[in-house]
Amino acid sequence: MSRKSFYDFIILDKDEYLLDVYKAGSVISYISMLMNIVVFGFMFRKSLLSPATILIQGLATADFLTAFSTYGFEPLFQTQYHCRKIMVPMCSLPYPYCSLSHHLSILSFTFHNVSYLITTCLGIQKVIAILFPIWTKFQLTNKKSVICCTVCFLLSITISIPRHFSYKLEKSNNVRNPHVCYGSIKSKGLLEYSSLYYLIIQTVLMTCCCLVMLMSAVFISYKLVTNKFRGRMTEQRRQERRSVIMVIIILVVFLITEVPKVILTLWWCYNFIACNFYNCGESLNLWLVRRYEGMMPWLLVVYTDLVSGDEGYRLDVAVFIMEGIKLFTIVGCISNFIIYIVMSTKMRNEIILLFRKCLTAVHMHKKGVNQIDRAGNNRTQN
Repeated sequence: MSRKSFYDFIILDKDEYLLDVYKAGSVISYISMLMNIVVFGFMFRKSLLSPATILIQGLATADFLTAFSTYGFEPLFQTQYHCRKIMVPMCSLPYPYCSLSHHLSILSFTFHNVSYLITTCLGIQKVIAILFPIWTKFQLTNKKSVICCTVCFLLSITISIPRHFSYKLEKSNNVRNPHVCYGSIKSKGLLEYSSLYYLIIQTVLMTCCCLVMLMSAVFISYKLVTNKFRGRMTEQRRQERRSVIMVIIILVVFLITEVPKVILTLWWCYNFIACNFYNCGESLNLWLVRRYEGMMPWLLVVYTDLVSGDEGYRLDVAVFIMEGIKLFTIVGCISNFIIYIVMSTKMRNEIILLFRKCLTAVHMHKKGVNQIDRAGNNRTQN
């Protein structure tokens, strides 16, 4: 293990507006977390529980964890940033916050990959239900949906675990720069996997999931507009139709919010697929592990002509593109709650019923308190 001369920092724009974007991201993340908690809780109700809703619960859990690991600790980090301008504006976090930020960045990838996998499974499940309705009714059970969600989580966590152990951030001993964290490479093999091979695996996984989601959405949409749902519209058929439309919207919204990230990762894979650990250099591999969002803007500036202008302006644009992709991801996590509320009559009814029960309980509590007060006043008068 060798001490490196570089340290961990966050690249900012010239006016440091990116810190305000981080604040906005934390607000959106907390809204997303709250909404996904509501979805997860309501899906436990017997009237809503089904193999499809269990997958939706798994997706809500993954979205909650994605939002939390992306911006969940940002209010704390805002109080700890030490910002300065050297060659470019940058901020650093003191130890142990820098280490926490590093691991959260890795976790955001991990749990968002779970979202990819579960959303893909949701589309496949609906396709199977359309093609084999009788088999689906008896074979696609709640238990199998739980197993599917568990496998998605375990797979994503397994392939990302080495990234947590390839690099370590440590407290600075430099008196002049006490606010920075210096890094140590724990294993070159782990670093090579974490920077190059893991991102290639993720690129392949994201691309395959998006292709499967696209094909599922097209197939389900085709069946929706053909004779599959025509005929006498009973209440059961209406619910089935709404369920199909809800799955289509979930797939389409997920694809729209993820297309920018998929394009970016495909571009990265195209440019670095032939690059190995030694000819890329340790510094590039290390950056891709410790702060992926910070390295990608540099790569966009160096290897593309995304926008014209001087290097500083191009870097600002690239930084905001990366942060915009992150925000787009969190917005996608919020969208599922809105889709469920709009498309699911049962869920709306359950929410209304819960509010009525809460209002009734509050009313009965106030009524009981008033009766106790009146009884006390009567005893005092007597």
